[in-house]
Amino acid sequence: MTYYKIGDKVAAKKFGPLEHDFSGEVEKVYDNSVMIAITEYDPADQSGINELNGRAVVRKGEAKILKEVPRTKEDLEAAAKEEEEAAAKVAKSGKNTRRRRIKTTKESASSEKNEKSSK
Repeated sequence: MTYYKIGDKVAAKKFGPLEHDFSGEVEKVYDNSVMIAITEYDPADQSGINELNGRAVVRKGEAKILKEVPRTKEDLEAAAKEEEEAAAKVAKSGKNTRRRRIKTTKESASSEKNEKSSK
């Protein structure tokens, strides 16, 4: 996951009342999202921007950094720690993906037989 900092210039995809992509500056960083002060947008979206009061909360995965503010050593350490915690959380859960288990033909045949016998 990308490490965001207040002041970063970011681009985001359209959503809600907005019909076009927009860009702006990060005002606040949450766990999984960032609040963006919208600065550049299509003039057709003016009413949507007014509706949102010139701000939008966007998932970190959908925001793309255009220009970073300078990072300090502490920022880089915090980013590394955040990455380690995310990796540890995935390892602890024991899941890398959320795939469903696919039944074999033998299992599906036996489950159909059980369903018919229970009726």
